[in-house]
Amino acid sequence: MTKTLFGRTSLIISSTMLAFLLAVITIAGYFIILPVGKRNADDLASLILLSAKTYIELPPETRQDFIDELSTNHQLFWGKGDEKLAEHIHLKPHFNFMEETLSKRLGSNVDIAPQVGNSDRHWVDIQVANETVRIGFDQQRIGVALPYVALYLVSILAIMAVFSSLILVRKITRPVQKLSQAAKVIGSGGIPETLKEEGSKELAETAKAFNKMSANVQNLLENRTVLLGGISHDLRTPLTRMRVALEMLPDNVDDELKNELSNSIGNMEIIIKEYMQLTKGLEEGNIERVNIHALVSDIIGEINPSKNQTINLVGADNGDVDTYAVALHRTLFNLIENAVRYGKKKPINITWSCSDKTTEITISDQGSGIPKQHQEEVFKPFYRIESSRNRDTGGSGLGLAIVDQIVQKRGWQLSLSSNESTGTSITLSL
Repeated sequence: MTKTLFGRTSLIISSTMLAFLLAVITIAGYFIILPVGKRNADDLASLILLSAKTYIELPPETRQDFIDELSTNHQLFWGKGDEKLAEHIHLKPHFNFMEETLSKRLGSNVDIAPQVGNSDRHWVDIQVANETVRIGFDQQRIGVALPYVALYLVSILAIMAVFSSLILVRKITRPVQKLSQAAKVIGSGGIPETLKEEGSKELAETAKAFNKMSANVQNLLENRTVLLGGISHDLRTPLTRMRVALEMLPDNVDDELKNELSNSIGNMEIIIKEYMQLTKGLEEGNIERVNIHALVSDIIGEINPSKNQTINLVGADNGDVDTYAVALHRTLFNLIENAVRYGKKKPINITWSCSDKTTEITISDQGSGIPKQHQEEVFKPFYRIESSRNRDTGGSGLGLAIVDQIVQKRGWQLSLSSNESTGTSITLSL
């Protein structure tokens, strides 16, 4: 979570507010609450000492009235000395303040202990004139419980600070998150939803600029696709005429020249065909039920590899998937064709597995592999490892570029693993 803008901003704001609250509570506690607590503890200790001395000095016949008076008006109770007391472990500093005050004034150590079975009542033994007087008081009599008040305040304020910061940060980062998601959609060749041009001035202007940019990008992509398709289609007619004219040349024309011209025309026709395939693969198309085994078998038949080329198919016969059939056909055709072309006529393995969430198809050859420094570049248009661009040693450099664009357009994933000694393996995840 802390890697996201929302998480980091929330953490910074929440931490700052919590640190500020702790500082405020600490300062207030040290300069205000703590002195007040000490004064309350001193007042109660002084009242207990005064009560004990007064009790000793009173005639026996008036002592009971004095005890009743203290119990009624001052919530102090006289003990009989047989009360069972627990160990004096105090979580509230008031008890410590009282013990310090009583010990200092009496000149001896004084302990305040809770009563067993009644933890709210505490007792203290006071030595006055060689007599021991046990006086009790209830816990609420000591006044405000400092640590608990501070803890409650910090907890409440911390919760408020965290929730308010989360709401504030969410309000700021949500448009940014939507902007990021829309940018990813554009990056994959899709059309994002129009962002709402609302909120603060900066966010609204950013959303407006992004919507305009998105529309321009979509227009550019559409125009590019239409342009490529139109040019490719229009070039077929003059190429056909050139081939017809080539066939009608007189017999005395150099055969080597005729073959060279024929090969050049053939190469141009292949490039045009691949451009047409690119525009077709990027069309929206429809989602259809596709059987992987049948599709791969059909593609192998279209490629028509040599008879001594072994292609192993490993996967369930009933491996069906709902996907863009035309795009998947074009993607697998290019991948399998590449494996046949560069596999050095060694066995090729095509495996697939289907689950409820993911379908993976892997094409593995045992060719010379792709050097590491070229593994990212091969997906760029017209890029070829063999720089002479001889079609006898490679294609036009559009095959994997078409695959890459289709994969991004459909939101699929493509992973390449290649070693110059073991060959190349490409996995397509739908």
